[in-house]
Amino acid sequence: MRKFFITDIHGDTKGLELLLSKAEVDWKQDQLVVGGDMINRGKDSAGVVKHIKQLTERHPGQVHALIGNHEEMMGDYIKHGDKLWLSHGGNDTLGSFARTCPGQEEQQALMEWAYSLPLYFEDEEYVYTHAGLYPEEPLEQQSREILWMTEYEFYRQPHEPLLSLTGGRPVIHGHTPVERIYFDGVRMNCDMGSNTYQVLEERSLGMVNLTEMIYHVYRQADQRLETRRIGRI
Repeated sequence: MRKFFITDIHGDTKGLELLLSKAEVDWKQDQLVVGGDMINRGKDSAGVVKHIKQLTERHPGQVHALIGNHEEMMGDYIKHGDKLWLSHGGNDTLGSFARTCPGQEEQQALMEWAYSLPLYFEDEEYVYTHAGLYPEEPLEQQSREILWMTEYEFYRQPHEPLLSLTGGRPVIHGHTPVERIYFDGVRMNCDMGSNTYQVLEERSLGMVNLTEMIYHVYRQADQRLETRRIGRI
């Protein structure tokens, strides 16, 4: 079984589909974890959510999806009327759901699924989450504030408390865009800035193969696919 991780897709259905094909995921035995932020900023947020939801339903136990801060904002808007989401791409995302889902009931069900996803997933090798973890909080009692944790805040945490929290397992995450993926033995940031990174030419989506320590990259500016090896620091 190979283990794959993709995060911060941000409405890029084409990139998602190309990377799934490039990785040649075997749905009978491989594992895929989606690290949240499926929506906002890209043109097809609803298409991404629908695709991921279908994968979890078709391959239960093999595909696992997590919530990101953008899904959290969507939930706060739908449930409580918090308009923060609208200023971070929510209006366009509402339009995407309206175009993709023929009825209000289907739209609502798809959005509810996305903002009700868990904060983390764990297997025997890794712990997966959207942005980070608090070492002082038990894994099953992590605050929802971890969805907003900056890379600076997470990476200033000493190694030992984090590994104690996870039982010695590295944390695989996203949330803060990077141009290259590196592994420090404790954390790996896999957000490559899909529809987000300030340098337009570097906006990419990455599919990480944790088993082989490589990642496939879809470069959005020139629609090129590359394969790179994960750096170690």
